[in-house]
Amino acid sequence: MTAGALASVIWQTSGMCPEWVEIQAPIGKKLKIAIQTLDYGVCSVIKDGGDDPDVTDGCEIITKVDLQKDGQENVTFEAGEGVGTITEPGLKLPPGEPAINPVPRQMVIEHVKPYLDGNSAHITVMVPGGEEIAKKTFNPRLGVIGGISILGTTGIVRPMSEEAVKDSLALELSVLYEKGHRQVVFVTGNQGRKMLEQTFGTLSPIVMIGNHIGFMIERATELGFQSVLIGGQYGKLMKLAGGIFHTHSHIADGKMEILCTHAALHGVNTEMIQSIYNCKTAKEADALLKKYQLEYLWQDLVEKAEEKVVQCGRNQLTVGILFFDNEGNIKAQSHHVRDVLGEVAKTR
Repeated sequence: MTAGALASVIWQTSGMCPEWVEIQAPIGKKLKIAIQTLDYGVCSVIKDGGDDPDVTDGCEIITKVDLQKDGQENVTFEAGEGVGTITEPGLKLPPGEPAINPVPRQMVIEHVKPYLDGNSAHITVMVPGGEEIAKKTFNPRLGVIGGISILGTTGIVRPMSEEAVKDSLALELSVLYEKGHRQVVFVTGNQGRKMLEQTFGTLSPIVMIGNHIGFMIERATELGFQSVLIGGQYGKLMKLAGGIFHTHSHIADGKMEILCTHAALHGVNTEMIQSIYNCKTAKEADALLKKYQLEYLWQDLVEKAEEKVVQCGRNQLTVGILFFDNEGNIKAQSHHVRDVLGEVAKTR
């Protein structure tokens, strides 16, 4: 966007459109970007997503700059075709504004100002096909309609998709808070959502947080939420009982170690603990616990998981946790589930 805007202003003030422009990114890196011309004052660039699996990789970003000789040298922005408009409070810009984040805006302003020479610039940004692309992003859940968002904090694409997901999740939670919600349901994915709603009916609001449980508990605490209900399969959520708050297996596993510890604390004999430890999955372990009448250990784990999550939220949240088995049956639920459920259940 910055490159296209700069090229357009240079074209209109010098009479010649450059084939490429040099952009100073916020992190200090200089970028040389090729320019395509579409019409007078209208330039485009192609986004290079690098190694990042970004749905906007390869998109054409078109920038149209209208200059007005008014002596003000103001720079304003407009969302054209395929660029979203903010409709909900809680984001970095107020409702009604184009979904162009403050850092990209500031980059444009810093690069075009030296060339304005008494002109104000009204910049319209367009992304062909952006409305369809936006359906694959968090935008609809964030109240951004009509297209994609122009994001960025560094000016370059970094291979940090996980950080981008966390940023989007934090924004979604912020939007919910601004709408007045003080209770929220966290699920790790669609399966967890289906399990909860098949059992309890419609719940709202629900945020699918993936593996980022600790991160989202911290954000909920910082924003001022009062209670959180967490539901999902026991094979993932049992990790919370061991204080593991990023639940992807490449970060930490420890499921059987956690289960074995609780078995030992209940006096289960060494031979049985060894059998539990040798299980490869939570389902395999569950079958063993069922066979030897040790299923009470799931309740032990879910209560410990609640305790650990409350600690993660600095003891400021009421937390309820539900463990489901692979068939969608409740395996265990922590002490405060009913308290939180009453705030988020819409139908029963």
